[in-house]
Amino acid sequence: MPERSIKRAQAWLGTLVEVSLPAVEASETRFAAAFAAIAHVHRKMSAHDPQSDLGRIARCAHRRAVVVDRDTFTVLRLALDLARSTGGAFDATIAPVLVRRGLLPERAAGYGTRCGMSAGLELLRGHRVRSLTRVALDLGGIAKGYAVDRAVAALRDAGATAGIVNAGGDLRVFGAGWTPVRVRDPADPVRTLPLAEVKDAAVATSADYFRDRHSALVDPVRRRLRPFGASITVVASTCALADALTKVVALDPTRSAKHLARHAAHGFRLEAGADRAALATTCTAATSHLRLNVAAAS
Repeated sequence: MPERSIKRAQAWLGTLVEVSLPAVEASETRFAAAFAAIAHVHRKMSAHDPQSDLGRIARCAHRRAVVVDRDTFTVLRLALDLARSTGGAFDATIAPVLVRRGLLPERAAGYGTRCGMSAGLELLRGHRVRSLTRVALDLGGIAKGYAVDRAVAALRDAGATAGIVNAGGDLRVFGAGWTPVRVRDPADPVRTLPLAEVKDAAVATSADYFRDRHSALVDPVRRRLRPFGASITVVASTCALADALTKVVALDPTRSAKHLARHAAHGFRLEAGADRAALATTCTAATSHLRLNVAAAS
């Protein structure tokens, strides 16, 4: 934050979530509202909890329509839209692959077989979800970003005019001036590199450098994990979009510029080089929400 700020952090969504507010606006009520919004998304969209909306969809949606939370319905609708617009590069029906590789508990996908996002789910009136066959979902590629968006909305509803919500690589800035963004060097993750500055925007980064070269990125076509040595960062209007599009860019790099442009987003790919990291980006000029760091631009 450009002025003195106060921060609070809690463990949610498998990471440490930090909320930062200007000191003059910081209050326990506002912090509580932000973390309550994040906790709500955590409970409703967890693939680890059989009582979550995803657990109930896996057990029952192929037999009857299941009423889900409004936030879950919103995320599923965005996931379906992205699945269709990216030709399946984004796919939330990958839970069985993650279970086979030990990245999700067996009960998360024990009820379902993959049938594809566009063919497998129907979103009906009244926040009801129905599937054509048994389907197991994992929203890990989008729900964390959505939780950040909901936290920002809660802060604004509580009267905050500026702040930052950072959920372990998914970040959104609102009401503040230009905020610097640094990302980890894929070749040396303890070192961070200046990337860009953002204003009233969301940023998400995906990388494998803390997974001992064991990727958690699923290729939905080949039904297997796909390692990638680079880090992918996306700047978009919402954190849910930025979060989801990092997977699309990683899986479909040749068409990533088209996918990003459809959502007025920009992408950055940071590759580990022999002497220094190499950066590729779709950002060729500053926008009202994004400008390249001078060192990154050079």
